[in-house]
Amino acid sequence: MTICIDENIPLLAESLAPHLPPNLTIQCFHGRTLKREDVSSCVALLVRSTTRVNAALLAETPVRFVGTATSGREHIDVDFLQKSGVEFHDARGCNANSVAEYVVVAMLLWAEKMGQELQGKTLGIVGYGHIGRRVAELAHELGMKTLVSDAPFRASGGMFAPYCTEARFDELLKESDVMTNHVPLETTGAFPTAKMFDKQAFERVRAGGLFIHASRGGIVDEAALLEAMRTKHIHAALDVWEAEPRVNALLAKECLLATPHIAGYSFEGKIRGSAMMAEMLVQFFQDQMNTRLEVDWNVFENAFRTNVLPAVNIAETSQNSILEALRKSRCLEEDTAALLATLDAPDQEARFDGLRKKYSKRFEILRA
Repeated sequence: MTICIDENIPLLAESLAPHLPPNLTIQCFHGRTLKREDVSSCVALLVRSTTRVNAALLAETPVRFVGTATSGREHIDVDFLQKSGVEFHDARGCNANSVAEYVVVAMLLWAEKMGQELQGKTLGIVGYGHIGRRVAELAHELGMKTLVSDAPFRASGGMFAPYCTEARFDELLKESDVMTNHVPLETTGAFPTAKMFDKQAFERVRAGGLFIHASRGGIVDEAALLEAMRTKHIHAALDVWEAEPRVNALLAKECLLATPHIAGYSFEGKIRGSAMMAEMLVQFFQDQMNTRLEVDWNVFENAFRTNVLPAVNIAETSQNSILEALRKSRCLEEDTAALLATLDAPDQEARFDGLRKKYSKRFEILRA
């Protein structure tokens, strides 16, 4: 039996290898090139967002467990897995702080460019999951007013933090100086999100404001956003793209930040996702395979100790100092320059994946 692990899931294979039972082997793979024949002996499959997990990949294979070391699950056909009796887990929340830091960097860069303070500005958050909640916390510490729109969350009985004001989507668009979205990509159901930021939505936003996009590419109509940037002077920070790994070059070149889907790629975020997958694998093999799978947890603990950067308390730190600290820790402007340098290359898509695969260690400093 084989455990197949995406090569971009850090330390998971290393944590399992030392005490692997003799009937199990580990095989690492490249996320975009995985084929059905590659899982012919696979019982547990661990992926990231570049692998489409569906019937075309897994039908009539021995795979009984699928885990994605990401908070998003749009690349997973969950219905197929459920009908096929395949156990599924995601790593929801593992990269919430990392993405929230990305949002803070974008807001601070916009404020610096506009010569303004964030204190007193209104931030509109669409989606109040793990990431949206963390963004709201940091915005509150920055002295911002926070509007939140999340119809599914409210319908499920969820409660917003006392420093958040609930708003309808159209109200949030009109009242926010800065907007950020953290919703899953849903094409059907009661609350579809595909292309929810379209021409009509961008017509409502304030001129000169900031739009941050670090959820999933299909949620935004990129042509409509580009038109709004040119006609209403809207600023934008984009980490995800409609046709990934193909990037909209015209749009990217006009963005404040344009990055290769790495907002959640802090070192801590990746390690949290790997550790969550390890925990779920142990439970699966114990419950479903009657096999004891041991994990060398020191691998993860030692990795967390490598962060030597001091935490920053943003409630007690000046705006300029926060930005300078984040510039050093996250280097998102360097990531933007690296992506822009690939846009005219004939192998742009491969270079996009290369930037993600070889992404440097970037540590979080706005720790909860």
